[in-house]
Amino acid sequence: MEATQLSELPCERMVTIVRIVSQYLISYMEVLHAVTTNVAVREFSSEPVSTQHLTQILEAGRQCQSAKNIQPWYLILLRKRETLNKLAELMTGDIDEQIMKRSPVAVAIIADPLHELYAFDCGRAAQNMTLTAWELGVGSCMISGPEPPDRESYRVKAGQLLGVPNNLRFLELVVFGYPKVKRLVRTKDRKRFEDIVFEERFRNSITQQNYGHLQLCI
Repeated sequence: MEATQLSELPCERMVTIVRIVSQYLISYMEVLHAVTTNVAVREFSSEPVSTQHLTQILEAGRQCQSAKNIQPWYLILLRKRETLNKLAELMTGDIDEQIMKRSPVAVAIIADPLHELYAFDCGRAAQNMTLTAWELGVGSCMISGPEPPDRESYRVKAGQLLGVPNNLRFLELVVFGYPKVKRLVRTKDRKRFEDIVFEERFRNSITQQNYGHLQLCI
């Protein structure tokens, strides 16, 4: 729309357009903020996660992109202490055992392994949920269970515990809860931008001009 056309719009229409643009910019900044400040939370308060927050978190997973729009995931919400403890018992001796026992709620990610990119897509769904949770003030942590070679047998047993059909695969758990201690993260321990981002070919350093632009976006 041309600027002259905008100036001719009724005041009410102009207010609506400004509001829509503002909401878009705010949403963008909220996502970026969540990405840059989100950290794993392993200690939770005793406050139960509200149904409203859980619904928003699960909806974020459902809305995730996937290759060919296959959506090769199923999500099981776990709130019963008995079930959470039984899953923890399958991780005896692993650090994740105690985290599970402290967690008020978890989401089991179940995958359809017939689709080549199921692990990648389920990871994207998990990321959607954790970022949404963070913006809602809910912490999260991925629970992978025992280290290999015991992980595969753990996944089979966990799937059986949750009634997962044989043609599907129990993949991972993500635990959620309100953080016991709220942390403000200003910087993360991450590899340097120039060590992992290249232009056109591997190890071809990105141009200074583009690098400067990207730095402003991060």
